[in-house]
Amino acid sequence: MKSSIRSTVLAATLLLPASALAQTSERDAVDRAMQRMMQAFEAGDARIAFEVLRRDGAVLGYSASKGQVVVRTTEEWAKGFPGKPADDEDQRHRSYEILDVSENAAVVKVKLDYPTWDGVDYLALSKIDGKWMIVSKSWSGKAKVQ
Repeated sequence: MKSSIRSTVLAATLLLPASALAQTSERDAVDRAMQRMMQAFEAGDARIAFEVLRRDGAVLGYSASKGQVVVRTTEEWAKGFPGKPADDEDQRHRSYEILDVSENAAVVKVKLDYPTWDGVDYLALSKIDGKWMIVSKSWSGKAKVQ
């Protein structure tokens, strides 16, 4: 980074109020938790997911195929992780957007574009014992027409 740019970034950081710096720090911590969750999706590994996912969390969404709302714990949901990357992992695309971060709560929108599925997850995170954890997931999605 060029010296003048580095100085400008440093000066801008120093001018931020302490609350903004804390907010940035918390947002960065939420981002790190989400990066870990994305690694769990890519690897298909529930063990990685549980580093940032509470086992007693809740998963809720409407299943069009079942015609009803489906509710389960995150532990039950994570049983669907195969323990290895999906066969079509190279065709799966995921992105997330941190929508809001407060002192102890955050909301993240995850977009899922899979070969046979388009979906959106809304993840609620809570800061528990100093660590950001996913405590609930609300999802919506539909099968792609093949």
